[in-house]
Amino acid sequence: MVRAKSIDHGIPGRGSFMPMRDSIPRRADRDTLRRELGQNFLQDDRAVRNLVTHVEGDGRNVLEIGPGKGAITEELVRSFDTVTVVEMDPHWAAHVRRKFEGERVTVFQGDFLDFRIPRDIDTVVGNVPFGITTQILRSLLESTNWQSAALIVQWEVARKRAGRSGGSLLTTSWAPWYEFAVHDRVRASSFRPMPRVDGGVLTIRRRPQPLLPESASRAFQNFAEAVFTGPGRGLAEILRRHIPKRTYRSLADRHGIPDGGLPKDLTLTQWIALFQASQPGYAPGATGTRIPGQGGGAGGRDYDSEPNRAAVPGGRRYGPTRGGDPCAPRAQVRQTKGRQGARGSSYGRRTGR
Repeated sequence: MVRAKSIDHGIPGRGSFMPMRDSIPRRADRDTLRRELGQNFLQDDRAVRNLVTHVEGDGRNVLEIGPGKGAITEELVRSFDTVTVVEMDPHWAAHVRRKFEGERVTVFQGDFLDFRIPRDIDTVVGNVPFGITTQILRSLLESTNWQSAALIVQWEVARKRAGRSGGSLLTTSWAPWYEFAVHDRVRASSFRPMPRVDGGVLTIRRRPQPLLPESASRAFQNFAEAVFTGPGRGLAEILRRHIPKRTYRSLADRHGIPDGGLPKDLTLTQWIALFQASQPGYAPGATGTRIPGQGGGAGGRDYDSEPNRAAVPGGRRYGPTRGGDPCAPRAQVRQTKGRQGARGSSYGRRTGR
């Protein structure tokens, strides 16, 4: 058996990997830190087992975000060959290290937002702090290494990300490459301390056949941001700045797009059709990318002309290169992303949508 490992980095402050402290802080200090980090530990064994039933992957390598006391980790150890955990609180990182000593568990102590997901990780699991769910989701979606994720987030956030209450900018921006689904509700009473709202299980799966190639990711996400933030009382007014009136009229009739509707009301089929129509060289009636199970082709540029390219968003991989450090802070990487594009829209970063 591989002994549990702990990886420490001595750069102080949030956004770095801090040295492990085995001393137990005073209760008042622990309570303050718990509130700052949004720690609500999952105590319901049935809820823990239920979360793990939604985990997909090849059963080999799983990454857990914020293990806390290790309740979910304990279930993951039973199902996966190796478990990697990222815990920001040095107290609980030390606790998990001790609890799973001798098991196939590797402990990284630091902020997940600065963590580079190793290339061998195929599955991500976590009870995500409700206060920073959007930041964690965006960081996760920007990585290209994993294939599926099962996360506990706030119930209304899970519904929103899965499109149950209409589309959002964040979900729409990544929908051609990922599938989002909401599952079971997790009652607030399942957590300690008990939060004010219920949680829910959100799953994200990388599409085996993306609906757009990587080369279109920057343009698609810019287009989605422009539509969500554009002026106008309805889609017809908003889109007239991006698509010729006659072209829009044809697409609206063909795909059932309501003139007075809002961006959140658009289906993924409609989004892709409108996006392709907004691109230079658009030819009405041309055959474009088809969305499996939704019928009909979206007219426009034939993005399927690049069958051998890895059609995943975000060309840069965040996983460690050979001999690299998987825990090196990603601050420098994030500074190079630019204002918009495949790394997530600036609007989403400002508003958390």
